[in-house]
Amino acid sequence: MSIVVVTVLAAASGALLTWRQTPQYAARTTLFVSTWTDASDAAKAYQASLLSQQKVKSYTQLLSDHRLMQRVVDRLHLTMTADQVAGKVTGEAVPDTVLIVLTATDPSPALAARIADATAAEFAKLIPTLESLPGGEKSAVRLTVVSAAEVPATPVSPRPARNLALALAVGLLLGVGLAAARQSLDTTVKSLEETEQASGEPPLGAVPFDPTASRNPVIGGRQTHGPRAEAYRKIRTSLQFVDVDRAHKVLLVTSCVPAEGKSVTACNLALSLAETGRRVLLIDADLRRPRAARYLGLPGGAGLTSVLLDQAAHSVAVQPWGLTPFWVLASGAIPPNPSEMLGSQHMHKLLAELRAEYDVIVVDAPPVLPVADALAIAPACDGAILVARYGRTRRDQLAQTAAALRRTEVDVLGTVLNRTPRRGQDSYYYDQYTSQHDGDPASVTAEALVRPAAPHAAELPVGG
Repeated sequence: MSIVVVTVLAAASGALLTWRQTPQYAARTTLFVSTWTDASDAAKAYQASLLSQQKVKSYTQLLSDHRLMQRVVDRLHLTMTADQVAGKVTGEAVPDTVLIVLTATDPSPALAARIADATAAEFAKLIPTLESLPGGEKSAVRLTVVSAAEVPATPVSPRPARNLALALAVGLLLGVGLAAARQSLDTTVKSLEETEQASGEPPLGAVPFDPTASRNPVIGGRQTHGPRAEAYRKIRTSLQFVDVDRAHKVLLVTSCVPAEGKSVTACNLALSLAETGRRVLLIDADLRRPRAARYLGLPGGAGLTSVLLDQAAHSVAVQPWGLTPFWVLASGAIPPNPSEMLGSQHMHKLLAELRAEYDVIVVDAPPVLPVADALAIAPACDGAILVARYGRTRRDQLAQTAAALRRTEVDVLGTVLNRTPRRGQDSYYYDQYTSQHDGDPASVTAEALVRPAAPHAAELPVGG
């Protein structure tokens, strides 16, 4: 895309510069340089011919002489200075001949022809005086005007076709160079393969970007049949094949840095697990920037901190959501020491009690790199899911986060690539398939199983 943009901009710039240039017309006349000698003497005639060719090369340098240009100004009664006229006149010696091609350029084709003729005439007068012999003898060198200048009909510049082709070529080269530079300098992850290489963990799936997710972060209603919902179901399925010899009941969902979508992923993954009939509990353990309860439209006054401070029993703080077996333990009040609370023995004891009541517990934890909260609670969990954001999470961040989690001896189950572009054949096939099932009674039943977010809730960001 950048190659096309740069190429188009270069072509537009070339066209604009061409349009703004003043057309220039070039008029040409030819001068013949000869040396008089005795034609009966062959040797002298040959020497005269060689002398004429040598004179031609030096005469072309004299065409910008100030005296010559002043004579042209006086002859034509021009309002320009001699130096300005000199900038309009050029001379070129034709190789292996005694001819000089004199060219005058001006925005006016008629004036260009007049300047060319006047310069040739004055130059023919000037050379004999420069080549005068001692004793007042006439010079043996003569300049003759072969042909008068014709008034040009077409300008020699600008050349739209040449300029446009040159601009396109330059734009294409710049675009390719810019794309190559961006590719080499861009260290963000943009595919599941890159997340696997950076983290060293298997990819669980990718969640496509949805422009409506900022208004409806939690999948519900008709969204249960959209591409995002199917993506979370694929992640749910992938989890069943990770380390099948060990049960992973408490799942830690975290990310490298803020605004990568880990809270939204935790909410929707928990809902997807609840669709299978398992008893699922979502714990909002992000005690610095809690968002899970807001996304689900639930009050967050009493929650995890209330339970850890013995201000409420967990059976009272847990809130049901929707018609599926899904419960939420909000964060509660934000404490001054989140890391200590999450790594406390009380937190470990709480998770042990909740294991007996629920089939799956999803813990929404803060990002790993800015704070130590996620690493504090990680040892109490059975596995961690690492969320990365397409085009934002850097490969080095992903590697550091995965290594930090492994040092806590928690199983890193895999990675989820969030907000990937919706393009390619998979998206087309999904849209074609689902469009044939609109109005299916089964879809109505499925929609009734999940309660959508509050219709009048304020728009929420997709970060977390």
